[in-house]
Amino acid sequence: MKDPLDDPVLQRLAAANPVHVVPLTPEESARSEAALHRIVTTPHQVRRRRASMLRRWATVVAALLTSVAVALVATTPASAEQVLLEAAENAAKQQPPSGEYLYVRSQAEDPYSFPYEREIWSSRDDAVLRDEGGVSFMAFSDGKDTFDPSLARVMDLNEDGETSTFGNGESITWDELAELPTEPRALERRLSEGLAPSGHGDEWDLWKQVVGLLLESPASPDLRRALWQVLAAAPGTELLGAMTDSAGRPATGIEADFTQEVGEREVLLLDPSDGTLLESRTYADGTLAHRMTVLERGYRDVAPDVEPYHCGPGSVPYVSC
Repeated sequence: MKDPLDDPVLQRLAAANPVHVVPLTPEESARSEAALHRIVTTPHQVRRRRASMLRRWATVVAALLTSVAVALVATTPASAEQVLLEAAENAAKQQPPSGEYLYVRSQAEDPYSFPYEREIWSSRDDAVLRDEGGVSFMAFSDGKDTFDPSLARVMDLNEDGETSTFGNGESITWDELAELPTEPRALERRLSEGLAPSGHGDEWDLWKQVVGLLLESPASPDLRRALWQVLAAAPGTELLGAMTDSAGRPATGIEADFTQEVGEREVLLLDPSDGTLLESRTYADGTLAHRMTVLERGYRDVAPDVEPYHCGPGSVPYVSC
């Protein structure tokens, strides 16, 4: 074994050290070699463990930062515009229509009738409707406690030769709906130009038209996205937050205040996660003036047959013959 004092580095250390250095015994040399080996190898292991610990700490810190970011997002109040834009993007992810008839089943409520159901089957060529509204109104106005839904008949909406249309203000056919622009500003201009003035203001007219198309029209996913984007750009909207619709489903509430124009507030209950409009409400002087809740929406290959009047042609449902 080489004498440690023959090493030039150790010789310089010894010269700088006032302690007298004597040659090591073979046993001491062996121990020193072992100690030197530990000194040389141990720092690498420590560095390796330290690097491993640093990586683990970095992972923990990243997870904590992510949790904090998620918590901040979750606790930061959104705006009506953000919720509507989220609904727009998710509406565009819905599956394209499939089936000849768009089927919508909804429940309506107003101060002049009992809550009633409405079903409509719409296609490019024909449309049929089963609406319990007339039966409900007659029973309510006669002071009854309830009404008989079986008196409502399936009616042909095209029996007078007119094509069924969609919207609330401008009547848009199935084919015209497919020709509407899907760029939100172009769509807003197109819808606004086609609306006859109602006397309630342009903003109210546009709002009602867009909501009408979202409720019962066979709008494509891209068009539904654009319709939500038009509502997101509407001024004066307010986020109401988490709510429950009349069917007991969780929803997010959005309000548009038109009290200065028509004395009404329009409230939409929607599911922004899939861009579905669940319910539309109108309040006048703080009282519910109208509600429409979409209970079921999808496509069907067939529609029910038209039913005759209970008391002959031209008779009124609910009224005895």
